[in-house]
Amino acid sequence: MESSVRVFLQIVTLGVASNLDNLAVGVAYGIRRISISTPANLAIAGIAFLFTVASVLAATQVRHVLSPRSADLLGSLILIGIGIWMLPVRKSRPPEAPPATGRRPTLMNILRGPELADRDHSNVISLSESLLLGFALSLNCLTNSFSAGLWNLRVMPVAVCNATLSFVTLWCGTWLGNRYGAHWLGRKADAIAGVLLLLMGLHQALWK
Repeated sequence: MESSVRVFLQIVTLGVASNLDNLAVGVAYGIRRISISTPANLAIAGIAFLFTVASVLAATQVRHVLSPRSADLLGSLILIGIGIWMLPVRKSRPPEAPPATGRRPTLMNILRGPELADRDHSNVISLSESLLLGFALSLNCLTNSFSAGLWNLRVMPVAVCNATLSFVTLWCGTWLGNRYGAHWLGRKADAIAGVLLLLMGLHQALWK
């Protein structure tokens, strides 16, 4: 029972850390009165699901050539490194988007200025506009889910959790930004994710 609860908490914590960017992006949309259609949000969740499955399966293959302890430590070091990187670098994300240049926005530009995904300026993120946004938001799933695979967590619970939290955090962020103009939440999302990943990596490395 204790082991099952521990695995559940690992999966949920990784899922939350992987999807806090969704919360920040949702807040940015809500503040600007940009909505995300349900099909678009489902498509973004589907991309997160696929990214997670691919990453966990890749890590499982790596685990086969390492000892269980080495695989656990590698997974922990990846999360610790990402957590440390997110704290000083990403917490200062500028609140305003870079100016549009008429060119197709890149993944990083969309993360810095989420409204760039609304290419037709309709104030609605459509299904077609959601694809590049989904790829940008799912990048965290690749690295964090790789650690999950190294820890020998099962692929389907991790993927379903990531996809579900992707949908929920994006929807909640949009609602919070629209209703409360929660600028502070968008600014703090990366720092919170960094702390979660850092603590989880340290716990897995030192106390497993």
